[in-house]
Amino acid sequence: MEPDAGLVQLRLRSTGAPAAFALSALVLVLGAMIALSGPLAPLRERGFDLYQSLAPIELPLDRVAIVAIDEATLAEHGRWPWPRERVGALVAEVSDSGAAAIGLDLLFPEPEASPAGAASDAALAQALAAAPAVLAMTLGEDGLPLSVKPKAGFSFIGAPEAAFGDGYGGGVAPIARLAEAASGLGVIRSFADADGRMRAIPLVWAERTGSGAVRHWPAFSVELLRVAQDERALAVRIAGRDDDALRVGGAIVPLGDGRLRLIDVPASPLRVSAGALLSSGSDASLAGRIAILAVDAAGLDRYHLTARGQLRLGADLHAIAVSQMIAGRFLLPVPSARLLEWAMLAIGGLMIAAILAGLGRRPALVAMAALVVVSVPPAVGFTAYLGWGRLIDWTQPAAGLFIVALAGGYGLYRRAERRRALLQEQFGQFLSPQIVKRLAETDTRAALAVEDRPITAMIVDIRGFTALGEALPAEKTVELVNHFFAIANAEIFARDGTIDKYMGDAVLAFWNAPLARPDHADTALDAAQAIIARVTRENGTLAARGLPQIDVVAAVETGVCSVGNMGTAERIDFTAIGPAVNMVARLEQQTKALGVPVLVGPACAEALKRPVRKVGRVALRGFAGETDVFTPV
Repeated sequence: MEPDAGLVQLRLRSTGAPAAFALSALVLVLGAMIALSGPLAPLRERGFDLYQSLAPIELPLDRVAIVAIDEATLAEHGRWPWPRERVGALVAEVSDSGAAAIGLDLLFPEPEASPAGAASDAALAQALAAAPAVLAMTLGEDGLPLSVKPKAGFSFIGAPEAAFGDGYGGGVAPIARLAEAASGLGVIRSFADADGRMRAIPLVWAERTGSGAVRHWPAFSVELLRVAQDERALAVRIAGRDDDALRVGGAIVPLGDGRLRLIDVPASPLRVSAGALLSSGSDASLAGRIAILAVDAAGLDRYHLTARGQLRLGADLHAIAVSQMIAGRFLLPVPSARLLEWAMLAIGGLMIAAILAGLGRRPALVAMAALVVVSVPPAVGFTAYLGWGRLIDWTQPAAGLFIVALAGGYGLYRRAERRRALLQEQFGQFLSPQIVKRLAETDTRAALAVEDRPITAMIVDIRGFTALGEALPAEKTVELVNHFFAIANAEIFARDGTIDKYMGDAVLAFWNAPLARPDHADTALDAAQAIIARVTRENGTLAARGLPQIDVVAAVETGVCSVGNMGTAERIDFTAIGPAVNMVARLEQQTKALGVPVLVGPACAEALKRPVRKVGRVALRGFAGETDVFTPV
C-alpha cells in the first residue's frame, strides 16, 4: 500500500502542476517573441544600450578632429551664416594644417544672397578645389531632383537596388559651382529610432532619377574616408550573407542591415576652434586627421541623443563613424541572432520546468535555480559584447524566462494552497491547526503514506455514560458529550496529538503520526491526565447548566501500528490499526475493576520517562495470557 494507500495522496499528486504552468507560459512567451519580433525591437535596442552604458568601448579617435565654429568664434568673427569667402578662408587654414580630408557639415543649397555673393561663392569654390574637401547633402522624398552627380564611383557585386531600396526622388545638394569644386559629396541625413536615440547611420543611399534609374550616394563619413585615402570608387558586396560589406580603400565595413551601428564612446574627438585658426593660422594638431567643420552653437545646429543617453553634435557622430571604419571596430549581431535568442528562451524554459518538477517541494532551491537560469541570457549577451563586439538580445529571453519562472511560482503557490485546503479538509477535525500547517510545509506524500511506525494510542471515556444517557433528554445528552469532546480536543491538540475517531462517548487519539514526536509515550499520558483533571475542574459548570457531573477514565499503550489514510472512494480516514489500539480499548474497560482513572499498558510503561506503578495483571480479550498493567505515580 505504501505509495497509493491514501486517496488524499492521489489527490495531492494530481493538484500540483507548477511545471505545466511554466510550460504553458513558455509556449505563449516564445510565440509572442516570434510573432512580435518587429514591435519588440525597441526593447532589444535598449538592451544593447545597456551594454554600452555599463561597459563603454574604447575607440581611438586620433585620426579625426572637429573644427568648431563655436560661441567664441561667432563672437569674434560675426554671427552665422558667414560670408562664404570666410568659410573658404577657414577651409584653406585647415588644408594648410595638413588635414587628410576636410568635411563641411554645412549645406550650401543656394548662391550667396549678398551683393558680393558671386565673388564669395567663387572664393569658397577656389578653397574647396585646393583642398581634399567633402560637402554635405541630403536626400528625401520631398526634395527637388538633383542636378549634381556623385563624386564616388560604385562597384557592386550583387543587387544594390534590392539592398538599398527604390531610392528617394530628390534632395538638397550644394550649388553646382561648389559641388564641382569639392572632392566628394556625402549624405548627412540620418534617422533616430522611435525613442529619439541615434544608434546607427546608413552607409549607402539610393536616389531615383527622372529617367527611373537608381544611382547611389555614400554617407558623409564614408565619403570622408574615401577622400582621405584618395580613392576614386567604392566597392559593395551584396549577397544576402553575413559577410556583405562595403570596401572604402583599405577599410572593410560590414553592411549588416545597411547601417553602421555607432559605438557611443565616452571620449570626444579633438576640438579646434575655428576662430583660433582664422586668427592665428594653421594648427599642426590637425595634420593627417580627417577634419569636420561644423557649427557648435546653441540654436544653430542639431544635437542628437545617443545610445548612452548623451547629447552630441552631428559632427561628433560622423567622426565616430569614420574612426570605427578606420579601426575596424563594429557592433554586429551574432549570426542568426533571433534563432539563438529563441533557443535561449526555449532551453531555459524547459530547464525551469525540469527544476520545478524535480525540486517543487523546495521553493527556496527552485527560486535560486530559476534565478541562475534567468541570468544566463544577460551573461551570454555581455560575454559576446565584451569578447567579440557581437550583439545578442538578452532582454527578451531574460524577460520571457522571468515570466516562465513566475508562472511556475504561481503553480507552486496553487499547489501549496490546494494541498493546504485538502489537508484542512482531511485533518481539520482531527489535528490542531498548527499540525495541519506543519504538515502542509513538509513532504506531504511521505507524511500521508500508509506505513508501520511506533505510536502511543490513548482512549478517554465517560464512565457510566449509558445510565446518564437514559436519564437525560436527547438535547442534554448531546450537550454533555459535546462538553467532554471540547475538553478532550483542546488538550489533545495542545500536545500535537491526532484524533483518530469519536466512538460514542469516547475519544481515540494517538501520537507520533503523521508527524514525528519522539516523546509520544509521555505526551499521550500527560494528555490523558490533563483531560481527567480538566473535566473534574469544570464539573461545577455542568450543574449551573442543569447537567450532571461526569467522571472520565483513560488508557494508553505504545506499539507499532499501521498508520495512514484508509477507506474507500466514498469515505476515507487517517487512522491507526494495530495491537496498541486494540489494547487501549480493552484496558479502558478494566479501569473500574482496578479502581484507577488511568491504565498504562506494558509497552508504554517501558517507554515512559516518568515513574509508574504496577496495579495488577489482567486477562484481555484478544491477547494471550495475562498482561501487566500500570498507573502513573
